[in-house]
Amino acid sequence: MQLLLLAIAPGIAICLFIFHRDAYNREPKRNLLISFLLGVITVIPAALIERSLITYETTVTAIAMKAFLFVALVEEGVKFIALRFYAYPSKKFDEPLDGIVYSVMVSMGFATLENILYVFQSEQTGQGYQVAFLRMFLAVPAHATFGVLMGYYAGKAKFAQQGKTMLLLTGVVLAVLFHGLYDFFLFIRESPTVANLVADGLLITGAIASFIIALRLSFIHIKKHRKLSQQTYNPMETMSLRKAYEHDIPLIRDLALKIWPTAYGQIISQEQIDYMLDMMYSERSLSDQMKNGTEFLLAYDGVEAVGFASVGMAEPGVYKLHKLYVLPSQQGRGTGKFLVDAIAKAAAKKGGTILRLNVNRNNPAVGFYEKIGFVKAGEEDIEIGNGYLMNDYIMEKSLLENG
Repeated sequence: MQLLLLAIAPGIAICLFIFHRDAYNREPKRNLLISFLLGVITVIPAALIERSLITYETTVTAIAMKAFLFVALVEEGVKFIALRFYAYPSKKFDEPLDGIVYSVMVSMGFATLENILYVFQSEQTGQGYQVAFLRMFLAVPAHATFGVLMGYYAGKAKFAQQGKTMLLLTGVVLAVLFHGLYDFFLFIRESPTVANLVADGLLITGAIASFIIALRLSFIHIKKHRKLSQQTYNPMETMSLRKAYEHDIPLIRDLALKIWPTAYGQIISQEQIDYMLDMMYSERSLSDQMKNGTEFLLAYDGVEAVGFASVGMAEPGVYKLHKLYVLPSQQGRGTGKFLVDAIAKAAAKKGGTILRLNVNRNNPAVGFYEKIGFVKAGEEDIEIGNGYLMNDYIMEKSLLENG
């Protein structure tokens, strides 16, 4: 029983790890279990095919064919069939990360049964525990990395507008390539010619190196798809704010230069955009604003600055939101509301009862502000020099509920 648990443990542990990483839109446990069981079942056709193909020639060419074609291609092929025809068409496969999740579940089903067979076969020669511990840290995790590589591209293919077949093929090829490399360095020890020239330890090191590279790629791929999942289903988890100081002026200017052309390109002329950026976002202007009591805030998504705001007291009880801008890539994700809510809460704690702002009357952002509780309190046309006007709504939000 103890040996059986050792054989099962690594596959289950990896399944739990992947399940934990899929934190924002988890897959039904039933689907995951079926994927795992399909992986178990695929061991049978893989074993039958391998038995019919594998020869016991010890030339380098024969061993390479065995590693890449007769083992890696066959095993990754049957896993791909389970992934492609069960999980991939499912309505529950609704984000790119699901490709990795389902692919790893299939791979762990395959690897778990394979591991049980290897361990108990080795037990007959008294090496069951040694093999169990060795495969716990190498063979089973290696199958997981191959699954991640295949699943990453399956996830991309599911939601790609074109090139789906090529993406699916890329995933299979990479899984076969790294699986084949891993096995090749282990199998090549069977060749007397190579064994006489290369130390056994170096060959094992080659297998471990290919596994480590695949493992590194796997973590990169998981991180990419998990971040996309987080951005889709829980975008505020990694958001943070901090106060900006004069040394942050270049960062604020850089954000403004990226945001303004998109924010105002359809509303005012490029000449007016350039004029207003120079007027309000020069280093001297931003420095003066900070010195005159306007507080600037920077919004971060993880470690990346994605927006900024500025606020100051206009009159007792009334705080003026002078600026609120987020990168185009952040729009629709709640970043703007995140900034406004933080500012409103802070103003209310200081005794503020109203948060006021000006917004161009043709700016679609009017709808955004109304949605988060602002109402139109008036209109204002402001001359800003050089013959330009700012045609604004004055909008206000009550802060009493924030007190």
